Amino acid sequence: MFNQDNGTGRVVNISGQGFLHAYEFINRWLSVVPQNIRRHIETNFPGAPGGGGSDFASFVAAGAPGFSLSSLNWSYGSYTWHTNLDTYDKIVFDDVRNNAILTAIMVYMACEDPKFVPRDKSVLPLNPRSGAPMNWPSKRAPIRKGGVD
Repeated sequence: MFNQDNGTGRVVNISGQGFLHAYEFINRWLSVVPQNIRRHIETNFPGAPGGGGSDFASFVAAGAPGFSLSSLNWSYGSYTWHTNLDTYDKIVFDDVRNNAILTAIMVYMACEDPKFVPRDKSVLPLNPRSGAPMNWPSKRAPIRKGGVD
């Protein structure tokens, strides 16, 4: 599962989300992405599992490879995200075009890959704040209120 929902901004990072063998697959899939798009992307393996905040996190918590295609944020999270300032004029069309090409290629390559990404998880490091071992995110039941607070 690929998730790219950061608003406008070119994708600049893909993490393995803690899956030990994600590097083999993501690097192979990225190898066919045009260089002018790929050259801006850093990868982080095995990475750490995302624990929430975006749509890929529930896949990761369930043990399914869910990868966030993280982008430059253009102050999106602190300035325009879910506000009346989140308007059409904030779109950087070259970035959105590159992200659409990247995502389409990654999805196609994943779909055509004869191998499945193994679900082996990394051993997480110690939490630097508490010193306790970090835990893999756990599945949670969704909170559904039908749009009512």
